[in-house]
Amino acid sequence: MSRWVWIVLAWLLLVGGSLFYEIARNRSSLGAGYVAKELCSCVFVGGRSLASCRPDIPPTMDRVEAELGPDRVRAFVPHLAERIARYEPPYGCVLY
Repeated sequence: MSRWVWIVLAWLLLVGGSLFYEIARNRSSLGAGYVAKELCSCVFVGGRSLASCRPDIPPTMDRVEAELGPDRVRAFVPHLAERIARYEPPYGCVLY
């Protein structure tokens, strides 16, 4: 194969990989925001524990991890996205 074919293949691979990464990062951010908001509302507004709230999240969101803070929930997909929902008493949970 000629040198130009290899250059075009490498370029296509690079562009395809970067597009895939952008799509994966955007979807991960959306999922992390959803999990953070749902768990924050469940824990701080509903008064339940994090362990009892986690089964309320659909199984498709199992890749999203969550950490509970004193007034917030941090949800993240490692190396891709992170969202924080903070409990603000008059308003409920607000995404950051």
